[in-house]
Amino acid sequence: MGIKVSNVFYTYQKKTSHATQALSDVSLNIENNEFVALVGETGSGKSTLVQCFNGLLIPDKGEIEIDEYIVSFKNRKSRKLKNLRKHVGLIFQFPEYQLFEETVEKDVAFGVKNFGIKGKEALEKAHLALSQVGLDESFYQRPPFELSGGEKRKVAIAGILAINPEILIFDEPTVGFDPESSKELMSLIVNLHKQGKTIIVVTHDMNLVNTYAEKVFMLDNGKMVFSGTPSELFSHIQNYDRLDIPSIIKVAKKLKEKGMDLPLENIRTIEDLLPYIEKWREKDV
Repeated sequence: MGIKVSNVFYTYQKKTSHATQALSDVSLNIENNEFVALVGETGSGKSTLVQCFNGLLIPDKGEIEIDEYIVSFKNRKSRKLKNLRKHVGLIFQFPEYQLFEETVEKDVAFGVKNFGIKGKEALEKAHLALSQVGLDESFYQRPPFELSGGEKRKVAIAGILAINPEILIFDEPTVGFDPESSKELMSLIVNLHKQGKTIIVVTHDMNLVNTYAEKVFMLDNGKMVFSGTPSELFSHIQNYDRLDIPSIIKVAKKLKEKGMDLPLENIRTIEDLLPYIEKWREKDV
């Protein structure tokens, strides 16, 4: 079934003079094993929405149905919310929000132990998750707060992977990463998707959206303003000042304007574009 969001509202500091409505009548559907992107300007409600997905925040109105779980104000005290967090893993933009143990090994094993797995089995799951993100045994006993920013991000991801959720949410996963590290992390996320995981990426990086996402949702001031494919987003939304259009799309548009027979909806990477360029060059020759 995936995720079904129905008419969700959320207000911060409700019933105070500082009340701020972060989500307003948001509805969407995400199918199992989809790779989706959630985009929008800072403050549009993206992070608020994904925190509702695993019950960290509870909607004021509306409901979120995730398989057998219901997240709603009516069910806010349900004991099922703890198990929901095993089903839906959220990796925050800032890894410091998730790291607190004295060693990397203990930090990654904490979530596993919190769901009832103890001792050697918990450590085995932690070690496996660390290997998935490219951290070997030399990191096990190191304090997480002494690691580099990228290494901290990997430990935070490993802590979620260790509990093996079916749905993985990455909030700005590549922010602060160099191109090689970003490519490495996205390769991991793609592999998790191939294993059957539902992937939700919150991002401002439109190149990432264009390359990897099957579906895109766009929020603006707490409201859902777009749902569709990346090519539909970049072809039909006129408010381009709100989006950093991918460079490959800009190039493809220019080539099409110059007369190249180019289906923009099929262009997501440079590899997609090259055959059309070769064909065009052969035609001119």
